[in-house]
Amino acid sequence: MTQKELFAKKLSEIKAQLPEGSSLLVVSKTRSVEEIKTYYELGLRDFGENRVQELSDKAQALQDECPEIRWHMIGHLQTNKVNALFKIPHLYAIHSVHDLNLVQKLLKSQDLLDHSLQIFLQFNTSKEEEKSGFEDYADLSAAAELLLSSPKLNLAGLMTMGTLRTENFEGEAARCFQELNKVKEKLQDNLQVNLKTSMGMSQDYKIALQEKSGWVRLGTMMFV
Repeated sequence: MTQKELFAKKLSEIKAQLPEGSSLLVVSKTRSVEEIKTYYELGLRDFGENRVQELSDKAQALQDECPEIRWHMIGHLQTNKVNALFKIPHLYAIHSVHDLNLVQKLLKSQDLLDHSLQIFLQFNTSKEEEKSGFEDYADLSAAAELLLSSPKLNLAGLMTMGTLRTENFEGEAARCFQELNKVKEKLQDNLQVNLKTSMGMSQDYKIALQEKSGWVRLGTMMFV
C-alpha cells in the first residue's frame, strides 16, 4: 500500500466516525511537508502545529502548492512569539489561548493580521499543574469579553485536554469534556454567543465525539 493509499484509508475511516458538527484537525507536528501535501491532495485542509517556528517553515514551504490550507496553532504560545505567528500565511486558528495576558498581547498585535482569526480559549479541566489554561470562570469570561470587541480575533470556542495522570483514563476524559461543555454553555448564555469545543486527541477522540466536540485533534494515529 502506498503512503497516499494508507492516508486515504485513515481519512475515510475517521470521516465515517465524525457526526454532523464535528471536524477533523490533523496534527502535523514533526511530520514532513510531503506528508502534509499528501493529505491536502486527499481533500484535507486543516493542520495543527505546536511550535511557531515549525509552523512558519511549513506554511512558507506549502504556501503556493496548498493555497486553501488552514493552519491551526495548538501548542503553548508565548507572548513573545505572537508577532511572528501573526505573519504566517494561511493561519486560521489558535486553540491554546491560555490566560488574560496572552489575550491582551493578541489584541495589541492584531493589526499585523490581514484576515480574521479563530480563537479558542484553553480551559484546564484536569487541573494538572503541567497544563496551561484558564481555571477560573471569571477570568475566562473576562477574556471572552475582550475578544468580542475585536475586529480581527473571533471568539470561536473553548479547548481542553483530558487528564493524563490517572488510572481511569476514559472516565477522566469524559469528565473533562463534560465539564468543558458546561463551561461553554454558561459562557454562551452569559455572553449570547455560539461557541464550539476543541477536545479529543488520538487516545480519547471517540469519547470527545460522544460529547459533541467541534474539533478533534488527531496526530499519531493518522500517520502510522
